[in-house]
Amino acid sequence: AELRDAAKRFSRGGVSHYVTLTLDEAEALLYVGAREALFALATGTVELKGTTDCFNYVRFLQSYNSSHLYACGTYAFQPKCAYIVSVGTGPPLPPRPPRGLAPPAPQP
Repeated sequence: AELRDAAKRFSRGGVSHYVTLTLDEAEALLYVGAREALFALATGTVELKGTTDCFNYVRFLQSYNSSHLYACGTYAFQPKCAYIVSVGTGPPLPPRPPRGLAPPAPQP
């Protein structure tokens, strides 16, 4: 009961499969990859700080540098990866092949 009282929930209509997570401790953000979207949540308040629409299921999510995340998704059986701008930072970087990071199957 104690954890349930302290825990907060986040969800968005039309989005499912919140399975890929990465924590940015310096910015106090939790990045959540799901089906159809990537979210940035403030770790202290679970307040939504940013959203990026994406195709299909996010399968790989990793900090690339101080301004970008590297994300890969299934993209309808043709996996694709891209550099995503972190919340409040610079311009996007060019896309890159997935190189085994995102399986083509859409279901977990």
